[in-house]
Amino acid sequence: MEDERPEFPKDVSPGDIVVAGDNFGCGSSREHAPIALKACKIGVVVASSFARIFFRNAINIGLPIIESDQAVRDAEEGDDIEIDMDGSRIINHTRDKTYNFEPFPQEIKDIIAAGGLMAYVKKQMGIKG
Repeated sequence: MEDERPEFPKDVSPGDIVVAGDNFGCGSSREHAPIALKACKIGVVVASSFARIFFRNAINIGLPIIESDQAVRDAEEGDDIEIDMDGSRIINHTRDKTYNFEPFPQEIKDIIAAGGLMAYVKKQMGIKG
């Protein structure tokens, strides 16, 4: 596979952003794929589009994922990219470009902020830990 990078986990720094193409996560029907990204300390994934089951699993574990075809097309490996979740913006400092994305509904923002669906439900129920 052309994009295979076995060294990827060693090269990732906490908060790094993965920029991917179309239908990212296709074929991963379980939560293991987004869990692996989160375990590598990926802060967010930006893609042209996501497989629906991957999208749901990512939100369920608290991994923010953002769709922006133009940001993906313009980005290159190593670009300095910032995500402004509150402003619903992707800022590519290297290219001096800003892209807007559809903001998450408040419920999804709350799930991500809590660290995932289970943590969110526990918080709503007043359960510690």
